[in-house]
Amino acid sequence: MRPSRPWYRTSHDAWYVEIGGKQVKLARGKANKQAALLEWHRLQSGQGLPSDVGEPQVAVVFDLFLSWSKLHHSPESYGWYRYYLQSFVSFRGAGLLLVSRVTVAAVTQWMDAQKSWKDSSRRGAVTAVKRAFAWAEAEGYTKANPVKRLKKPSAVARTRVLSPEERGIILAAIRDEAFREFVLALQETGCRPSEVARLTAADVDLDSGVWTLKVHKTAKKVGKPRVVYLTPAMADLTRRLVDRHPDGELFRSSRTGRPYSKNAIRIRFMRLRKKFPELRGVTAYTYRHSYATDALENGVGIAQVAELLGHTSTEMVMKHYSKLSQRVQHLRDMATRAVGGKPPRPGVEP
Repeated sequence: MRPSRPWYRTSHDAWYVEIGGKQVKLARGKANKQAALLEWHRLQSGQGLPSDVGEPQVAVVFDLFLSWSKLHHSPESYGWYRYYLQSFVSFRGAGLLLVSRVTVAAVTQWMDAQKSWKDSSRRGAVTAVKRAFAWAEAEGYTKANPVKRLKKPSAVARTRVLSPEERGIILAAIRDEAFREFVLALQETGCRPSEVARLTAADVDLDSGVWTLKVHKTAKKVGKPRVVYLTPAMADLTRRLVDRHPDGELFRSSRTGRPYSKNAIRIRFMRLRKKFPELRGVTAYTYRHSYATDALENGVGIAQVAELLGHTSTEMVMKHYSKLSQRVQHLRDMATRAVGGKPPRPGVEP
């Protein structure tokens, strides 16, 4: 008969306990005994931190949070949390600290040491660390969130919009056809990079000229798939890709044969910025903002733009467009139309 406390199984390199006649895996790795004990006590009672386990280290708490995140978040969200949390535990032995010894100053020092991080990355770092500690407190793994009072940097709106010339520079600079097709899809659809990267033949309806994405950023919130309406150029490209890849993802790296990862996309655009200084601030996501801005300035209504982008309301479009578009002439033309006038033809003085 198995003991009532957790035991380590060498063959599986994992800690187990028997609950209700069933063996339950608690944690992987012989060194993770504390994590196994914490999980065991949580399964038993769901109450606070047990006295016989002792206060957990930061690395243990983050490992538990990431195990939970992998089950409850999208792969992109899980990877996002893992990136920041692994960075923190590796900084000057922070992962070995007891949770109560973590300070706001320690988190700030960690972020200051990341010289390449801009405001958006610092905001993401604070969000990830606070979320992990808040989860641990709610689950009873810790007695308190040590960085509850840590303030997030203000969100910085993305203001970069691509000009036609810049789009031409980017497409001409991309040597391999596969990545050029990926970028063209960003340009023609206004999709998030992750949506294009995940697209499969099963998501395509060529008869209707649409992509139907069951997995997308707001899927849980809206409870329905996102429909992407294809331009003729995008419909032709999609048809070729479906013929090329009838199973699995459509957009694949010519080098690896695998779908483009977030990091692979980031590196490709980083290289483009390095080669062409005029592309400063351009990322894959810039195409989405450019798509929205161009659509509005070409006379597409706000409600229709919101639908094309997959938003549930016009709020996000209005918020971002007010900051993205600094093209005064367009707004002057709209003001003229609003009172029943006709804007002057290009090159003609009013």
